[in-house]
Amino acid sequence: MIESYSQCGQDVFVTNLIPSQGTFLDLGCYLPRKINNTYLLEKNGWNGISIDINDYSNEWKSRSTKFIKADCFSLEYKEFLQSNFKKNFPIDYLSIDMEKIGERYKLVNKVLETGFEFKIITIEHDGHISNEFILNERNPQRELLKKYGYELICSDVSNQNDPDLFYEDWWINPKYFNKSETEKWKADRICCSEIFKKLNIDYKINEESLDWSDY
Repeated sequence: MIESYSQCGQDVFVTNLIPSQGTFLDLGCYLPRKINNTYLLEKNGWNGISIDINDYSNEWKSRSTKFIKADCFSLEYKEFLQSNFKKNFPIDYLSIDMEKIGERYKLVNKVLETGFEFKIITIEHDGHISNEFILNERNPQRELLKKYGYELICSDVSNQNDPDLFYEDWWINPKYFNKSETEKWKADRICCSEIFKKLNIDYKINEESLDWSDY
């Protein structure tokens, strides 16, 4: 059984598509374990960089992953990525967990304009909140990522705590996967637990990540 530390099983999704060790960039990482998309990856030998506007430096000392306190919206990504990742290799996973309506898709654009590619991207859009989020965040995200050649394979994903609140999209770069591997993941407006159930993936959410009281 896989123990997930993510809010809606993003880490389970990533490690099933890329079972080998990889690299990640986590924007809006939050705490090192609780509701975290990369702790499971690190436990499986992955490495990367996690960034948050809040200073969780002391908490992140418990992990080997490099933590940076910074405003993700103001970073100069080309210089940053060239300094921290191999130029001619894709980064395996990009996680974006932000709360700023209308700005997340602009952030994705800034990252992709650098020329770096990602094999997998998971990104919040919070389309469940209102049509404003759909029009100014979710739809522009989708148009942008499709323009860059990414494929949306799990759209409007929710979590088992609130299965009717569809707030996240999961993308892959089809250049790096066989279609037969990703086609079975196709899902729309469905809870993450149902996605994993249909694929016979046995998982549970870490108890600490079930508590959203201070998230």
